[in-house]
Amino acid sequence: MQQELRHLQAALWKPHYNEKQYQGSWTTLQLRSINGSLENNIAIQATSLQHNMAYLDTSLLNESPYFQSVLNFFQCEKMSVRLMKLNAGAVIKDHMDLDMNFEAGETRFHIPVQTNEAVNFFIEDELIPMKEGECWYLNLSLNHRVNNWGTTDRIHLVIDCKVNDWVKNLLHENALIKKETHTKSEATQYSNAEKILIVKQLRLMGTAVASELADKIENGSN
Repeated sequence: MQQELRHLQAALWKPHYNEKQYQGSWTTLQLRSINGSLENNIAIQATSLQHNMAYLDTSLLNESPYFQSVLNFFQCEKMSVRLMKLNAGAVIKDHMDLDMNFEAGETRFHIPVQTNEAVNFFIEDELIPMKEGECWYLNLSLNHRVNNWGTTDRIHLVIDCKVNDWVKNLLHENALIKKETHTKSEATQYSNAEKILIVKQLRLMGTAVASELADKIENGSN
């Protein structure tokens, strides 16, 4: 995936359409989109599609055989499929993606293609320790937020699927696997050197929100 990602990096990354939901740079690259358009990065539920809309592969997916093989593992109807890049220093604010969960009939899988140890993904204040190459089903109708305090961009392959028997069996088979839990708070899990680097990145962003976060981190480290 990382080899094909390098090939795709020159393609047109589009800013996430919900600009109020993040601070910094959060962009997407469409592998499946509404009517196969590279310009349309909006991901809506299947029940909201109009009669003239359908999720189709984009030209970028047609040029990416390994990403195709990854998607072929998921034996269910795929809707939106995107590469989602959260730049170093960027923050996705606390939010919910309503009805994006197994119980509502649609699942979202995250596969980290490129990440770093300073990326924190929280669901209901629980840190989810996603590593490169892993695949996670996440109930994103719960409150969740992400920050990338690292020096490299975080890129996930994000796959929206309709729930069918295959998905039900997949999640049932893995239901007994216990994930590692993390009890450290967001404010105490960094060394002083890491905090200095984070504060520097936040100051460079030059926004009120970033400055407020930098102040909080500095005050907490004294």
